[in-house]
Amino acid sequence: MTNLMTRSATNRRMGPVGSAQWLAMLDAAEATLLEEGYGALTSRRIAERVGVKQRLVYYYFQTMDELIVETFRQMAIRELERMRNTLLTEMPLRELWDVCIHTTDSRVTSEFMALAYRSQGLRQEVIAFIEESRAIQVEAICRSLARTNTAPLIDPDGLALLATGVSLAMTRENALGVSSGHDAILSMIGNFLDRVEPLTGQS
Repeated sequence: MTNLMTRSATNRRMGPVGSAQWLAMLDAAEATLLEEGYGALTSRRIAERVGVKQRLVYYYFQTMDELIVETFRQMAIRELERMRNTLLTEMPLRELWDVCIHTTDSRVTSEFMALAYRSQGLRQEVIAFIEESRAIQVEAICRSLARTNTAPLIDPDGLALLATGVSLAMTRENALGVSSGHDAILSMIGNFLDRVEPLTGQS
């Protein structure tokens, strides 16, 4: 991930990075994105959730952009760790797919991606996260394909992109109450997983 933006541009004292209050504000920002969307992400809303005065937000973060970047970085570190851990399991692709479609992080990631179009600092973090997470996905795909001697219809990086795109699209649509086509795509992916990572007892 990219380096934390410098605070040397200002002489005013800032709250300690990594303190309980600092982390509470990041958690509040993530919860706001998950429950209300990026339109509700303001310093006033963060202060309300944490139970502090609004000006205290700017004691810990120079700008809302900095708070947003740090919130994304916290989520990305957590998500990448979970993804790397799937590589240690017997069936990494199944574990990765479960991470993609059964976590709230997918919904929050969508909100961050929308915000990234407005923030250069966040855009760099999102790009780094996507590239690293895709590399993990490709590694898992390659391992499973090699283990079962399966020839994919498209390259592993393309499969990783399809899986990510499908999971994000389904997350957005589920939030709206749309499910058309979801069962069909889940069935297709399930059949692929059965081929490359057959469950015990399957031929």
